[in-house]
Amino acid sequence: MESMLNYDDPIVQLDDQLDKMAEALQLDDTRRERMETAYKAVHQFVLDDTVFFKALVSEAYAQGSVRMGTTNKPYEGNEFDLDTVIQLKTIASKYPPDEIRRQLERRLREPGSRWKDTLEVKSRCLRIQYKNDFHMDLLVASQQSDFCKNTILVLDKETKQVCISNPRGHADWFIEKANLIVESLLEQADKRVKASASLERLPADVFKRKKPLQRSVQLLKRYRDIFFAGNSDYATSSIILTTIAGQYYNGEASIFSTMDGIINRIINDADDFIFMGSGRIKVLNPVNKNEDFTSKWDTEPQYYSEFLRFARHLRGEWNKFKYQQGVLVESRILKGLFGEDAYNLGSIKRSEEINKLRSNGLLRQDRQSGIITSSVIGSSLVKPNTFFGE
Repeated sequence: MESMLNYDDPIVQLDDQLDKMAEALQLDDTRRERMETAYKAVHQFVLDDTVFFKALVSEAYAQGSVRMGTTNKPYEGNEFDLDTVIQLKTIASKYPPDEIRRQLERRLREPGSRWKDTLEVKSRCLRIQYKNDFHMDLLVASQQSDFCKNTILVLDKETKQVCISNPRGHADWFIEKANLIVESLLEQADKRVKASASLERLPADVFKRKKPLQRSVQLLKRYRDIFFAGNSDYATSSIILTTIAGQYYNGEASIFSTMDGIINRIINDADDFIFMGSGRIKVLNPVNKNEDFTSKWDTEPQYYSEFLRFARHLRGEWNKFKYQQGVLVESRILKGLFGEDAYNLGSIKRSEEINKLRSNGLLRQDRQSGIITSSVIGSSLVKPNTFFGE
């Protein structure tokens, strides 16, 4: 028998609203299917290359938000970025990283390649554009050693340096942080599906399997998009937001408590540094402490000041929301933070589920307060709606 939400608890009701809003931010199934098809086609084309890659490719996989389960629909016409890795066997480390990337470009620009005219060279990867819908970033790199499967050698085109990267390890760290809570207020824990082939499927983006940390990151990223709309030069990157959220997550069981904890801990730490007169928040790569994702905050301090402005505004609005009185104030604040579409679509989805419970005779109303509840004690059955209201 499916578990039913405890509508007596206002925090659960609030979490349900935040849950449905985050669900509304999800990539739709049609776009995911297009991405899945494109992902398979490109990577199989590289795997089949007999000139260079066929004997060297170890596996191909998605990285970033797709792997961590924190994807959002693009905001205001922006493209979605699908980050993928083509990982080569350790023996490929005998080739310079720039040669490996040249081989990838050579393969994708062959006369028979469908991607030869849509290819763009980026700092660390090659990008394929898909007609203003999404773009796929392909990072090709050799495994660093046989002792650590996840570390790869990546050439940064700007610095001309070979860097040790671990995108899969970073994603695994985030998932492990998200799984600090075994059972949230809204769902039971779900075991991760292990990859079963050298060419993994894109990780499933099933919303009901997500944890409060994943959902909170979705909301934080959408708030970032709205806050920096029209002035995106100093917008905080997704990898910083995702990592800092994991860094400040303490295993709270609800989305509301997770958001509240992360927001307040960020500001408290920032204020402590200001009080001490030096230093800043640092967001280090959790699987490579020598890599500071926020190093640019030292060389270009406006990035840090804009991040603090963003975080302080969020806490101010969030506190208004925490202490608000009335549904109208709640809806106004949530729409301002995360977008009117997300709020409206989330509310519609929530109403549909409540009406389903009502129709099944599983929803009741407290006789004294009028609050919707699932408790039988002190309540009366909420009658199903009919087309004519009879």
